[in-house]
Amino acid sequence: MANLFPPVIYLNQRNTWGVPQYLPPGPNNLPVRPDPSAAPNTTQSLYRDGAVDIRENYRYASVVTVSLNVDTASIKFLDAPIGKRNFLGFRNASATQTLYIDFNAQATTGAWLALTAGTIVLFDTVVPQDDLYVISSAAGGVLAYAYSTFPG
Repeated sequence: MANLFPPVIYLNQRNTWGVPQYLPPGPNNLPVRPDPSAAPNTTQSLYRDGAVDIRENYRYASVVTVSLNVDTASIKFLDAPIGKRNFLGFRNASATQTLYIDFNAQATTGAWLALTAGTIVLFDTVVPQDDLYVISSAAGGVLAYAYSTFPG
């Protein structure tokens, strides 16, 4: 009676799960847990046994904030990052001046990004990686900005 049914076998040749306590939406799509013996924030291979580790070490922002005075001459206020920039925000902290921000070029009053007094702009999904320049419509402008980068 025991031989009435064929033995149970896998339908494909996929590897067994390395971390079975995490259940994926589909078979064998599990990310691999980082090596616990490695120091935090070390560079580890994202691939192991064909699986991609979806927990990225540098996904979250470690924000630096700066405030600077801006006049009617264009100045570079942030260099292109050596790694990758994953967060960038601007706030025009001026009383009445309009600030103009340009990417990879000296800022002019015809720049694409014009910030009226009190305006906030945040890049946190698609973040510009360029050099950034700013100019004010009148003397006494104040730009507050925040950014985060991670090694690349």
